[in-house]
Amino acid sequence: MANIKIVLADTDDKYLMPLERKFIDGLEDKADLIVITDPGYLKEYFSVPQRVDILIINEELYDAELERHNIASVFLLTEQELLNNSTGDVDANRIYKYTSVKEIYAEIIGKSSARSETLNTKEETKILMMYSPIGGIGKTTVSVALCEALAKYQKKVLFIGIDSLQTIGSVIPQLTFMESGTEKLMIDKSEYVYEAVKTRIINRTFDILPPFHLSLPSLNIKVEDYVNLLNGIRDSKDYDYIIVDGATGFTEDLSRLMGVADHTIILAGQDKNAVYKLDCLLRNIDCSDNDRFVFVCNKYRNDRENFLLSGYMANICRVSEYIEFWSENNDSEERVPANNRSIQKLALMFI
Repeated sequence: MANIKIVLADTDDKYLMPLERKFIDGLEDKADLIVITDPGYLKEYFSVPQRVDILIINEELYDAELERHNIASVFLLTEQELLNNSTGDVDANRIYKYTSVKEIYAEIIGKSSARSETLNTKEETKILMMYSPIGGIGKTTVSVALCEALAKYQKKVLFIGIDSLQTIGSVIPQLTFMESGTEKLMIDKSEYVYEAVKTRIINRTFDILPPFHLSLPSLNIKVEDYVNLLNGIRDSKDYDYIIVDGATGFTEDLSRLMGVADHTIILAGQDKNAVYKLDCLLRNIDCSDNDRFVFVCNKYRNDRENFLLSGYMANICRVSEYIEFWSENNDSEERVPANNRSIQKLALMFI
């Protein structure tokens, strides 16, 4: 199969250098990359019919005449932050030029219509576990928002909740419950358990393992049963990401689940009580690996004291992202928007 052709056009060669390097590293020998910084050469290049899979061009260089060429996907680099991606007069996506290189790359790869089988090479399934030592911090809402954000980058995502009382229905209404009898398949720890539950998965923007109608302890389902299921799903490579909404308590089984996960996202609060509980957790687990353990502060308010920045805590806990208090009803299970800037940045940490 021929390589995809990508054209990068901007008069600032220093700006294009890291973007060019990102495409080279990401696509290796699967793409032919053409970098144009001279407006005169840009005009000359498109003076004859061209077939281009992806054109990434500064909006000031864009000309309607380019529409005469066979260009599968056009992305306009703009110096103005946008509330939406519609250009109105051209079938293209606008990208804020000074977004991070990683985010620009992910958005282009995710949205491009150019030969997706070449762009989206299949990688190992990543398991991301959402965990918090405190209740009511918004663990389920952030898990769901992260699923939606990853799905917007054309990733196939599965949500699995392992709370004793499975409450995802309060965030995503009108979900069907898991069929009766599935608990027996879970408890038996069969190597074929994923094949058995696969047909019961709910398909939305992302996929959802249906919640059980009764509590997990009443069904005799343990965390180790989910570990067995997760291993089966990962081996299938059906998904790019599995987001596990973990239980709040800290047990040996939960520690084992953290070991299975590629990354554990620890959701914290900024108030004194939440930070005390986080400190209790950190006395029991080694979170020094900043790649495996990611700390995120949810419901952050800059008008209140942030105890995460106190001397001792600041030395042992590096917060990667602050998700701002997004609603007056933020204490409820209201859904945080997937296009929330902090949620998008969180998603990009794992792409």
